[in-house]
Amino acid sequence: MKKGVYIMVFVIFAAVVFVLGIGVLSCLDWWKKNVAASKVYFWLIVTLLITNMFYTVFNIKSITFKPLKEVMIFLSAVTFIVLIYTSLIMMIKYVLGFLLGAFLKPENRFVHFVKETKITVPVLLAATTLLGVVGYINAGIIRTSDYEINVNKGSEKKSLTAAVVSDTHIGICAHKSTIDTIVEKINEMQPDVVFLLGDIFDENTTTDEMEYFSEKFKDVKSRYGSFFVYGNHENMQNEDVAKYIKEAGVTILEDSSAVIAGDITVVGMRSEYDSVGYPIEKVLEKSKADKTKPVIVLKHEPLGLKEIAAQGADISMHGHTHGEQFPLTYLPFSFMNDMMSGLKQFGDMTAFTTQGAGGWGFHFKFPAKCEVAKVTINIAPKSK
Repeated sequence: MKKGVYIMVFVIFAAVVFVLGIGVLSCLDWWKKNVAASKVYFWLIVTLLITNMFYTVFNIKSITFKPLKEVMIFLSAVTFIVLIYTSLIMMIKYVLGFLLGAFLKPENRFVHFVKETKITVPVLLAATTLLGVVGYINAGIIRTSDYEINVNKGSEKKSLTAAVVSDTHIGICAHKSTIDTIVEKINEMQPDVVFLLGDIFDENTTTDEMEYFSEKFKDVKSRYGSFFVYGNHENMQNEDVAKYIKEAGVTILEDSSAVIAGDITVVGMRSEYDSVGYPIEKVLEKSKADKTKPVIVLKHEPLGLKEIAAQGADISMHGHTHGEQFPLTYLPFSFMNDMMSGLKQFGDMTAFTTQGAGGWGFHFKFPAKCEVAKVTINIAPKSK
Protein backbone atom coordinates (compact mmCIF):
# COMPACT_ATOMS: atom_id res chain seq x y z
CA MET A 1 0.00 0.00 0.00
CA LYS A 2 1.33 3.46 -0.88
CA LYS A 3 2.39 5.82 1.91
CA GLY A 4 -0.13 8.47 0.89
CA VAL A 5 -2.96 5.95 1.17
CA TYR A 6 -1.88 5.05 4.73
CA ILE A 7 -1.94 8.72 5.68
CA MET A 8 -5.37 9.23 4.11
CA VAL A 9 -6.85 6.23 5.95
CA PHE A 10 -5.38 7.41 9.26
CA VAL A 11 -6.74 10.95 8.82
CA ILE A 12 -10.22 9.66 7.97
CA PHE A 13 -10.24 7.27 10.94
CA ALA A 14 -9.04 10.02 13.31
CA ALA A 15 -11.71 12.41 12.01
CA VAL A 16 -14.44 9.81 12.50
CA VAL A 17 -13.33 9.10 16.08
CA PHE A 18 -13.22 12.84 16.84
CA VAL A 19 -16.72 13.42 15.45
CA LEU A 20 -18.08 10.39 17.34
CA GLY A 21 -16.62 11.88 20.52
CA ILE A 22 -18.47 15.17 19.93
CA GLY A 23 -21.72 13.24 19.52
CA VAL A 24 -21.28 11.22 22.70
CA LEU A 25 -20.43 14.31 24.76
CA SER A 26 -23.40 16.22 23.32
CA CYS A 27 -25.76 13.39 24.26
CA LEU A 28 -24.17 13.14 27.71
CA ASP A 29 -24.73 16.84 28.32
CA TRP A 30 -28.38 16.45 27.32
CA TRP A 31 -28.75 13.33 29.50
CA LYS A 32 -27.39 15.09 32.60
CA LYS A 33 -29.82 18.00 32.17
CA ASN A 34 -32.98 16.16 31.13
CA VAL A 35 -32.88 12.53 32.34
CA ALA A 36 -33.30 11.62 35.99
CA ALA A 37 -31.36 8.35 35.63
CA SER A 38 -27.72 8.11 36.66
CA LYS A 39 -24.90 8.76 34.15
CA VAL A 40 -23.93 5.12 34.72
CA TYR A 41 -26.87 4.03 32.56
CA PHE A 42 -25.85 6.46 29.82
CA TRP A 43 -22.31 5.14 29.71
CA LEU A 44 -23.52 1.54 29.84
CA ILE A 45 -25.77 2.08 26.81
CA VAL A 46 -23.16 4.03 24.86
CA THR A 47 -20.38 1.56 25.66
CA LEU A 48 -22.46 -1.41 24.52
CA LEU A 49 -23.53 0.29 21.28
CA ILE A 50 -20.06 1.55 20.34
CA THR A 51 -18.42 -1.76 21.27
CA ASN A 52 -20.95 -3.56 19.06
CA MET A 53 -20.30 -1.06 16.27
CA PHE A 54 -16.53 -1.55 16.17
CA TYR A 55 -16.76 -5.31 16.75
CA THR A 56 -19.19 -5.62 13.85
CA VAL A 57 -16.98 -3.60 11.51
CA PHE A 58 -13.82 -5.55 12.26
CA ASN A 59 -14.84 -9.04 13.43
CA ILE A 60 -18.47 -9.87 12.68
CA LYS A 61 -17.37 -13.00 10.81
CA SER A 62 -16.67 -14.63 14.20
CA ILE A 63 -20.39 -14.56 15.02
CA THR A 64 -21.98 -17.72 13.64
CA PHE A 65 -25.46 -17.47 15.17
CA LYS A 66 -27.32 -15.78 12.31
CA PRO A 67 -30.13 -13.99 14.25
CA LEU A 68 -27.59 -12.44 16.63
CA LYS A 69 -25.35 -11.49 13.71
CA GLU A 70 -28.20 -9.70 11.93
CA VAL A 71 -29.18 -7.77 15.07
CA MET A 72 -25.56 -6.70 15.61
CA ILE A 73 -25.22 -5.53 11.99
CA PHE A 74 -28.46 -3.54 12.22
CA LEU A 75 -27.54 -1.88 15.53
CA SER A 76 -24.05 -1.11 14.23
CA ALA A 77 -25.38 0.74 11.18
CA VAL A 78 -27.95 2.74 13.11
CA THR A 79 -25.50 3.60 15.92
CA PHE A 80 -22.93 4.91 13.45
CA ILE A 81 -25.44 7.07 11.57
CA VAL A 82 -27.03 8.43 14.76
CA LEU A 83 -23.72 9.41 16.34
CA ILE A 84 -22.02 10.76 13.20
CA TYR A 85 -24.88 12.95 11.96
CA THR A 86 -25.98 14.07 15.41
CA SER A 87 -22.36 15.03 16.00
CA LEU A 88 -22.03 16.99 12.76
CA ILE A 89 -25.17 19.01 13.41
CA MET A 90 -24.21 19.66 17.04
CA MET A 91 -20.76 20.84 15.91
CA ILE A 92 -22.41 23.31 13.55
CA LYS A 93 -24.63 24.49 16.41
CA TYR A 94 -21.63 25.01 18.69
CA VAL A 95 -19.68 26.97 16.09
CA LEU A 96 -22.72 29.03 15.08
CA GLY A 97 -23.55 29.74 18.73
CA PHE A 98 -19.99 30.89 19.39
CA LEU A 99 -19.96 33.19 16.36
CA LEU A 100 -23.41 34.65 17.10
CA GLY A 101 -22.45 35.19 20.72
CA ALA A 102 -19.77 37.62 19.60
CA PHE A 103 -22.30 39.87 17.85
CA LEU A 104 -25.65 39.30 19.57
CA LYS A 105 -26.76 39.50 23.16
CA PRO A 106 -27.11 36.17 25.05
CA GLU A 107 -30.83 36.76 25.56
CA ASN A 108 -31.41 37.04 21.80
CA ARG A 109 -34.06 34.49 20.79
CA PHE A 110 -32.09 33.19 17.81
CA VAL A 111 -28.95 32.75 19.90
CA HIS A 112 -31.02 30.93 22.51
CA PHE A 113 -32.49 28.67 19.79
CA VAL A 114 -29.06 27.83 18.40
CA LYS A 115 -27.64 26.98 21.83
CA GLU A 116 -30.73 25.06 23.00
CA THR A 117 -30.31 21.26 23.35
CA LYS A 118 -33.36 20.08 25.33
CA ILE A 119 -35.47 19.69 22.18
CA THR A 120 -32.70 19.56 19.55
CA VAL A 121 -30.95 16.42 20.79
CA PRO A 122 -34.03 14.12 20.99
CA VAL A 123 -35.27 15.41 17.62
CA LEU A 124 -31.85 14.74 16.09
CA LEU A 125 -31.69 11.27 17.63
CA ALA A 126 -35.12 10.43 16.21
CA ALA A 127 -34.29 11.82 12.74
CA THR A 128 -30.90 10.11 12.50
CA THR A 129 -32.36 6.82 13.73
CA LEU A 130 -34.91 7.04 10.90
CA LEU A 131 -32.08 7.79 8.47
CA GLY A 132 -30.20 4.74 9.77
CA VAL A 133 -33.20 2.48 9.20
CA VAL A 134 -33.82 3.87 5.69
CA GLY A 135 -30.17 3.37 4.74
CA TYR A 136 -30.17 -0.14 6.21
CA ILE A 137 -33.18 -1.11 4.10
CA ASN A 138 -31.79 0.58 0.97
CA ALA A 139 -28.50 -1.34 1.31
CA GLY A 140 -30.41 -4.59 1.00
CA ILE A 141 -32.07 -3.72 -2.33
CA ILE A 142 -30.12 -4.65 -5.47
CA ARG A 143 -31.18 -2.69 -8.56
CA THR A 144 -30.24 -2.91 -12.23
CA SER A 145 -28.83 0.23 -13.86
CA ASP A 146 -28.36 0.82 -17.59
CA TYR A 147 -25.45 2.71 -19.15
CA GLU A 148 -24.31 3.17 -22.74
CA ILE A 149 -20.84 3.86 -24.13
CA ASN A 150 -19.82 4.57 -27.72
CA VAL A 151 -16.38 3.53 -29.00
CA ASN A 152 -14.92 5.13 -32.12
CA LYS A 153 -13.08 2.07 -33.40
CA GLY A 154 -13.85 -0.85 -35.63
CA SER A 155 -14.34 -4.41 -34.39
CA GLU A 156 -15.77 -7.74 -35.45
CA LYS A 157 -18.33 -7.09 -32.71
CA LYS A 158 -20.60 -4.09 -33.25
CA SER A 159 -22.08 -4.13 -29.78
CA LEU A 160 -20.98 -5.63 -26.47
CA THR A 161 -23.09 -5.99 -23.34
CA ALA A 162 -21.18 -6.08 -20.05
CA ALA A 163 -22.61 -6.88 -16.63
CA VAL A 164 -20.53 -4.98 -14.06
CA VAL A 165 -20.44 -5.84 -10.36
CA SER A 166 -18.23 -4.34 -7.68
CA ASP A 167 -17.96 -3.79 -3.92
CA THR A 168 -20.43 -6.37 -2.69
CA HIS A 169 -18.38 -6.66 0.54
CA ILE A 170 -20.00 -10.00 1.27
CA GLY A 171 -20.28 -10.43 5.03
CA ILE A 172 -21.85 -7.19 6.25
CA CYS A 173 -23.52 -5.43 3.34
CA ALA A 174 -24.21 -8.56 1.31
CA HIS A 175 -25.14 -12.12 2.19
CA LYS A 176 -26.00 -15.38 0.44
CA SER A 177 -29.40 -14.04 -0.63
CA THR A 178 -27.61 -11.04 -2.17
CA ILE A 179 -25.41 -13.38 -4.21
CA ASP A 180 -28.54 -15.15 -5.45
CA THR A 181 -30.06 -11.82 -6.53
CA ILE A 182 -26.89 -10.65 -8.29
CA VAL A 183 -26.56 -13.88 -10.27
CA GLU A 184 -30.23 -13.68 -11.22
CA LYS A 185 -29.93 -10.08 -12.40
CA ILE A 186 -26.76 -10.80 -14.40
CA ASN A 187 -28.45 -13.67 -16.24
CA GLU A 188 -31.50 -11.53 -16.94
CA MET A 189 -29.19 -9.16 -18.85
CA GLN A 190 -27.91 -12.00 -21.07
CA PRO A 191 -24.48 -10.33 -21.10
CA ASP A 192 -21.64 -10.96 -23.50
CA VAL A 193 -19.14 -10.55 -20.66
CA VAL A 194 -19.12 -10.07 -16.88
CA PHE A 195 -16.68 -7.79 -15.06
CA LEU A 196 -16.09 -8.11 -11.31
CA LEU A 197 -14.22 -4.99 -10.22
CA GLY A 198 -12.98 -5.91 -6.77
CA ASP A 199 -14.01 -5.93 -3.11
CA ILE A 200 -16.37 -8.82 -3.80
CA PHE A 201 -14.96 -10.24 -0.56
CA ASP A 202 -13.49 -8.39 2.38
CA GLU A 203 -12.15 -9.10 5.87
CA ASN A 204 -15.63 -10.03 7.13
CA THR A 205 -16.48 -12.59 4.45
CA THR A 206 -16.64 -16.08 5.94
CA THR A 207 -15.31 -19.24 4.30
CA ASP A 208 -18.88 -20.48 4.00
CA GLU A 209 -19.89 -17.32 2.12
CA MET A 210 -16.91 -17.55 -0.25
CA GLU A 211 -17.73 -21.19 -0.96
CA TYR A 212 -21.36 -20.23 -1.62
CA PHE A 213 -20.23 -17.52 -4.03
CA SER A 214 -18.07 -20.04 -5.91
CA GLU A 215 -20.92 -22.49 -6.33
CA LYS A 216 -23.60 -19.95 -7.15
CA PHE A 217 -21.52 -17.91 -9.60
CA LYS A 218 -21.00 -21.00 -11.72
CA ASP A 219 -24.61 -20.43 -12.80
CA VAL A 220 -23.71 -17.13 -14.46
CA LYS A 221 -24.08 -17.30 -18.23
CA SER A 222 -22.10 -15.03 -20.55
CA ARG A 223 -20.73 -15.47 -24.04
CA TYR A 224 -17.10 -14.54 -23.34
CA GLY A 225 -16.82 -15.37 -19.65
CA SER A 226 -16.26 -13.44 -16.44
CA PHE A 227 -13.20 -11.40 -15.42
CA PHE A 228 -12.07 -10.22 -11.98
CA VAL A 229 -9.64 -7.60 -10.69
CA TYR A 230 -8.67 -7.29 -7.03
CA GLY A 231 -9.95 -4.49 -4.84
CA ASN A 232 -8.29 -3.05 -1.77
CA HIS A 233 -10.09 -5.39 0.67
CA GLU A 234 -9.53 -8.87 -0.76
CA ASN A 235 -5.96 -8.81 0.53
CA MET A 236 -7.34 -8.42 4.06
CA GLN A 237 -8.71 -11.95 3.91
CA ASN A 238 -6.78 -14.65 5.75
CA GLU A 239 -7.67 -17.17 3.05
CA ASP A 240 -6.67 -17.57 -0.58
CA VAL A 241 -9.31 -15.50 -2.33
CA ALA A 242 -8.05 -16.55 -5.77
CA LYS A 243 -9.11 -20.13 -5.06
CA TYR A 244 -12.77 -19.18 -4.70
CA ILE A 245 -12.74 -16.81 -7.67
CA LYS A 246 -11.22 -19.46 -9.95
CA GLU A 247 -13.58 -22.17 -8.68
CA ALA A 248 -16.45 -19.89 -9.73
CA GLY A 249 -15.14 -20.06 -13.31
CA VAL A 250 -13.89 -16.47 -13.27
CA THR A 251 -10.61 -15.35 -14.87
CA ILE A 252 -8.38 -13.20 -12.66
CA LEU A 253 -6.53 -10.35 -14.37
CA GLU A 254 -3.52 -9.03 -12.43
CA ASP A 255 -1.67 -6.57 -14.65
CA SER A 256 -2.59 -8.94 -17.45
CA SER A 257 -5.04 -9.11 -20.32
CA ALA A 258 -7.41 -11.26 -22.34
CA VAL A 259 -8.87 -10.91 -25.80
CA ILE A 260 -12.62 -11.37 -26.20
CA ALA A 261 -14.94 -11.26 -29.21
CA GLY A 262 -11.97 -11.82 -31.51
CA ASP A 263 -10.29 -8.42 -31.22
CA ILE A 264 -11.33 -6.58 -28.04
CA THR A 265 -8.60 -6.43 -25.39
CA VAL A 266 -9.59 -6.47 -21.72
CA VAL A 267 -6.78 -5.31 -19.43
CA GLY A 268 -6.94 -5.86 -15.67
CA MET A 269 -4.83 -3.65 -13.39
CA ARG A 270 -3.88 -4.28 -9.79
CA SER A 271 -5.43 -2.22 -7.02
CA GLU A 272 -3.92 1.17 -6.18
CA TYR A 273 -3.34 -0.31 -2.72
CA ASP A 274 -1.14 -3.06 -4.14
CA SER A 275 2.50 -1.97 -3.88
CA VAL A 276 3.64 -4.35 -6.64
CA GLY A 277 1.36 -3.02 -9.38
CA TYR A 278 2.71 -1.66 -12.67
CA PRO A 279 1.78 1.65 -14.34
CA ILE A 280 -0.69 1.44 -17.21
CA GLU A 281 1.94 1.88 -19.93
CA LYS A 282 3.83 -1.18 -18.65
CA VAL A 283 0.64 -3.23 -18.40
CA LEU A 284 -0.40 -2.36 -21.94
CA GLU A 285 3.10 -3.03 -23.23
CA LYS A 286 3.05 -6.43 -21.53
CA SER A 287 -0.39 -7.24 -22.91
CA LYS A 288 0.61 -6.32 -26.49
CA ALA A 289 -2.84 -4.83 -26.94
CA ASP A 290 -3.90 -3.90 -30.47
CA LYS A 291 -4.84 -0.25 -29.91
CA THR A 292 -6.43 0.02 -33.34
CA LYS A 293 -9.17 -2.15 -31.84
CA PRO A 294 -11.20 -1.48 -28.67
CA VAL A 295 -9.25 -1.63 -25.39
CA ILE A 296 -11.12 -1.92 -22.07
CA VAL A 297 -9.19 -1.34 -18.84
CA LEU A 298 -10.46 -2.70 -15.52
CA LYS A 299 -9.19 -1.24 -12.25
CA HIS A 300 -10.80 -1.15 -8.83
CA GLU A 301 -10.12 2.49 -8.01
CA PRO A 302 -11.03 5.32 -10.43
CA LEU A 303 -7.55 6.79 -10.20
CA GLY A 304 -5.00 7.62 -12.88
CA LEU A 305 -7.74 7.92 -15.49
CA LYS A 306 -5.99 10.63 -17.50
CA GLU A 307 -2.93 8.40 -17.73
CA ILE A 308 -5.05 5.43 -18.82
CA ALA A 309 -6.71 7.57 -21.49
CA ALA A 310 -3.35 8.88 -22.69
CA GLN A 311 -2.19 5.31 -23.32
CA GLY A 312 -4.96 4.72 -25.88
CA ALA A 313 -7.62 2.92 -23.84
CA ASP A 314 -11.18 3.41 -25.07
CA ILE A 315 -13.02 2.45 -21.88
CA SER A 316 -12.02 2.15 -18.25
CA MET A 317 -14.26 0.56 -15.61
CA HIS A 318 -14.04 0.99 -11.85
CA GLY A 319 -15.70 0.54 -8.46
CA HIS A 320 -14.38 1.46 -4.99
CA THR A 321 -16.30 4.71 -4.34
CA HIS A 322 -19.69 3.09 -3.51
CA GLY A 323 -21.27 6.17 -5.10
CA GLU A 324 -22.20 8.16 -2.03
CA GLN A 325 -22.61 5.47 0.62
CA PHE A 326 -23.20 8.03 3.38
CA PRO A 327 -24.97 11.41 3.06
CA LEU A 328 -22.73 14.48 2.58
CA THR A 329 -19.65 12.41 1.70
CA TYR A 330 -19.72 13.01 -2.06
CA LEU A 331 -17.57 16.14 -2.01
CA PRO A 332 -14.72 14.95 0.26
CA PHE A 333 -14.45 11.56 -1.45
CA SER A 334 -14.58 13.16 -4.90
CA PHE A 335 -11.25 14.82 -4.05
CA MET A 336 -9.74 11.36 -3.45
CA ASN A 337 -10.88 9.90 -6.79
CA ASP A 338 -10.95 11.02 -10.40
CA MET A 339 -14.70 10.43 -10.47
CA MET A 340 -17.40 9.09 -8.15
CA SER A 341 -19.97 7.25 -10.26
CA GLY A 342 -21.58 7.03 -13.68
CA LEU A 343 -19.87 8.02 -16.93
CA LYS A 344 -17.17 10.62 -17.50
CA GLN A 345 -15.12 11.51 -20.54
CA PHE A 346 -11.31 11.68 -20.40
CA GLY A 347 -10.20 12.72 -23.86
CA ASP A 348 -11.29 9.97 -26.26
CA MET A 349 -11.80 7.50 -23.40
CA THR A 350 -15.04 6.96 -21.51
CA ALA A 351 -14.67 6.02 -17.85
CA PHE A 352 -17.39 4.22 -15.95
CA THR A 353 -17.57 3.86 -12.17
CA THR A 354 -20.29 1.76 -10.64
CA GLN A 355 -21.91 2.58 -7.30
CA GLY A 356 -21.31 -1.03 -6.37
CA ALA A 357 -23.61 -3.73 -5.08
CA GLY A 358 -22.88 -3.03 -1.41
CA GLY A 359 -20.73 -0.95 0.90
CA TRP A 360 -17.96 -1.33 3.44
CA GLY A 361 -18.17 -1.34 7.22
CA PHE A 362 -21.89 -0.90 7.73
CA HIS A 363 -25.06 -2.32 6.25
CA PHE A 364 -26.04 1.17 5.18
CA LYS A 365 -26.27 2.92 1.83
CA PHE A 366 -27.96 6.24 1.14
CA PRO A 367 -28.37 8.22 -1.05
CA ALA A 368 -26.45 5.88 -3.41
CA LYS A 369 -28.03 2.62 -4.48
CA CYS A 370 -26.72 -0.93 -4.74
CA GLU A 371 -26.52 -1.76 -8.41
CA VAL A 372 -25.64 -4.42 -10.92
CA ALA A 373 -24.75 -2.31 -13.95
CA LYS A 374 -25.62 -3.21 -17.51
CA VAL A 375 -23.17 -1.40 -19.79
CA THR A 376 -23.95 -1.49 -23.51
CA ILE A 377 -20.86 -0.72 -25.60
CA ASN A 378 -21.55 0.40 -29.18
CA ILE A 379 -18.52 -0.11 -31.41
CA ALA A 380 -18.31 1.76 -34.69
CA PRO A 381 -15.91 4.26 -36.25
CA LYS A 382 -17.24 7.76 -36.88
CA SER A 383 -18.25 8.26 -40.48
CA LYS A 384 -16.02 10.72 -42.35
